Amino acid sequence: MPRSADADVVLVDGARTPHGTLLGSLADVDAVELARTSIDGLLERVALEGSTVDWVSLGNAIQAGIGQVPGRQAVVESSLPNATRVTTVNEASGSGLRAITLAADRIDAGRAAFAIAGGFESMTNAPWILPDYRKGRRHGDVQIKDSMILDSLWDVNLDVHMGEITEQLVDREGIPRDAQDEYALESHQLAADAIESGTFDDEIVPVETGGEVVERDEGHRPDSTLEDLAELPTSFREDGTITPGNASKLSDGAGTVLLADEDAADEHGLEPMARLVDYDLVYRDPDEFNEAVGDVVEGLLERNDLRADDVDAFWINEAFAAQSVYVMERVGIPRERMNPLGGAVAFGHPIGGSGGMLATSLAYQLQRDDDVSRGMVGMSVGGGGAIMALLETA
Repeated sequence: MPRSADADVVLVDGARTPHGTLLGSLADVDAVELARTSIDGLLERVALEGSTVDWVSLGNAIQAGIGQVPGRQAVVESSLPNATRVTTVNEASGSGLRAITLAADRIDAGRAAFAIAGGFESMTNAPWILPDYRKGRRHGDVQIKDSMILDSLWDVNLDVHMGEITEQLVDREGIPRDAQDEYALESHQLAADAIESGTFDDEIVPVETGGEVVERDEGHRPDSTLEDLAELPTSFREDGTITPGNASKLSDGAGTVLLADEDAADEHGLEPMARLVDYDLVYRDPDEFNEAVGDVVEGLLERNDLRADDVDAFWINEAFAAQSVYVMERVGIPRERMNPLGGAVAFGHPIGGSGGMLATSLAYQLQRDDDVSRGMVGMSVGGGGAIMALLETA
């Protein structure tokens, strides 16, 4: 079908798994199965024949030992036809959202009418590896490395953990620990309220684990207090500020959305949740990945002739509470619009899966809340980058 120059790229629907904590309720479910669950849940939700999907784009960041082309594995395991075209995207934390934007580009170019896109990750099932061991060791110790850290949490160019880089942001910007802890506490409280009220129920696809069916997010600590958070030890420096309580949790999960050419969606009788208006991806020096989030938000606002007050909700991944505090202050985002239902500090950050999961949550908020008609979703990207997309109600 020829693409109309006036047609928008629309987000028809989304489906995400619950967030599972490291070694938590989703521990026995591998990454590909999480992706399959999300894809099949989405197809069932939109009642669209799998053969109608022209392209699948899936993000996944921790690929050591997962097997070749994990996105392809997910498609083969799903109800989609085996002939479905697919690509796997690895761009650290930005993998899932980058997969979505690449699918949007494909639709915008007229090379697809329908695309499923998002991401998946099982941090629990990331293996330990033996670098250089193929060459052997004649004597001496052998160091085993955690692929979860090496492939997703470690800046290889700088040879340092992303948390230490964020401690450098704290030094530069003078972000006190109590501001980080206060933000983190609010994230836990907002998440607990949303979960208990059933706000996320419609967007979640239950995951069968063999022994049970997991239907709700885990990881949030509704009973936490500022005193509790203040007593936690720091993670990256003895005299630092970042702790397990004010940084994103290690997590498992998957989320996908159905993108479509607006005319094609209308022809199939589908009512979109949102329009994907624009997106941007920026990079700085590797040690400034936190600042890159401010760059991409400000740039996307400027490109679309908007101010921060014109955006009703910012679903920006809470890699670290310090990053969120910095971005709010720099851009002028009111706290009530920043991750209004809690974020990764409470739920966790399944690296490659977060983009699809957050995009799904924003789309459902746009449909659900009358006072929310425009939102941004995005995150920092290891190596000095950040990615952000702008969505509006359809």
